[in-house]
Amino acid sequence: MRLPLPSTSPLLALAFAPWALAQFVPAPTDLINATGYAGIPVRYKEVPTGICELDPDVKSYSGYADVDVDQHIFFWFFESRGIDPETAPLTGF
Repeated sequence: MRLPLPSTSPLLALAFAPWALAQFVPAPTDLINATGYAGIPVRYKEVPTGICELDPDVKSYSGYADVDVDQHIFFWFFESRGIDPETAPLTGF
């Protein structure tokens, strides 16, 4: 007669819980809130130098345009290189 082995699934769930929870990054709390074109709420922040852009003179910003309650568009904006950002066109070639 074989005795049933104790279930280990609760133990496995506890062992992997920190790893599973580490996948979810907490929402940032330091975003700047603004109103964009057509009254669309925009949340953004300046990205630290060295992340995706290595030129320390070029600033970049990333964030979300909240187009609906459960619809958010992610963007990443980079200032122009080699041209004054105040006078540069919005897009370049």
